[in-house]
Amino acid sequence: MKIIISLIFLFSITFNISAQTYEEMVNKAMDFAEKKDYIGAELTLKTAMRKEPDNPGNIMLLVNLGTFQRNLGKLDEALISYNAAIAKFPNPTLLLHNRAALYCEMNKLDNALLDYSTIISDNPKDIEALYRRGLIFIAKNSLIDAEHDFNRIIEIDPDNLQAKSALAMLLKREGKWVEAEVAYSYLLSKNKVNALLYLNRAECYLQMDKLGKAIDDLSKASTYGYNDYPLYILRGQVRLAQYDKISAKEDFNRAKELGADEKVVEQFLKLCKK
Repeated sequence: MKIIISLIFLFSITFNISAQTYEEMVNKAMDFAEKKDYIGAELTLKTAMRKEPDNPGNIMLLVNLGTFQRNLGKLDEALISYNAAIAKFPNPTLLLHNRAALYCEMNKLDNALLDYSTIISDNPKDIEALYRRGLIFIAKNSLIDAEHDFNRIIEIDPDNLQAKSALAMLLKREGKWVEAEVAYSYLLSKNKVNALLYLNRAECYLQMDKLGKAIDDLSKASTYGYNDYPLYILRGQVRLAQYDKISAKEDFNRAKELGADEKVVEQFLKLCKK
C-alpha cells in the first residue's frame, strides 16, 4: 500500500509539473535547487526539456541537470548531461570546468587533466584551471609540471594565496622543511588568521624538532576554526616526541573518531604502548 501511495504521489507531482509552461518548470527547478531538493530539481528539468526538446536554453539546463545529479551522487548520469551540453555549446570553457571537476570526483584524473589543458590552451590566464591542473600534477607526482603551473599563476596574480600555499606544499613534498617553514611564515605574515597555514607550518616544526612551536601553531589552527583529524594526528605525533604518550593516545583516538584511516591510527597507537 505504501508503494502504491508513493507512486500515486510521484505521478501527481509529474502531472502537475507537465501542466506548466517551459519557463515555469525551469523556475520551479531553481526553486527546488535553492531548497536543496535535487530530486525535484532533476525531475522538473527533465520534464521541461521533454516539453520543448529544441529549445536553445536546454544547453544550460543540461549543465544544471548535471550539477543536480552530482549532488545526488549520480556521477555517471551527470557526466552524460555534461557531455551532451558540451557537444552543443560553441564555447564550452565554463562547461569544461564543470566536467573536469566531475572527473576529479570520479577519480578520472587523466580526463580531468585533458579538460583543464584544453581550457588553458584557449585561455592561458585561467587561474582556476592552472591551479586545478597543478593539483592533478601533484597527485600524479609530476612535481615539476605542478610547480610550473603554480608559478604561472603568480606571474598572473602575484598575491595569489592558493598558488603560494601550493608551492610551499611542494617544498614539504620534497622534504625541504626549512624552506617550507620560511614559505609558510611569509604567508602567515600576510594572513594571520589562516588555520591551514598554521597547520602546515606546525608539520614543518615537527620535522625540524621544534616541538614547542609546533604545539603553538596547532593551538592557533584550532583557535581559527580547524578541527579535523589531521590536526589530532599531527598533535599526537608531537606529544609522542615529547614522551607524553597519554595525551598522544587521546589525540590519535580523537583522529579516528573524526574519520582518520584506522590502520594509520593503529600504527600510532602502538607507539603509545611502547
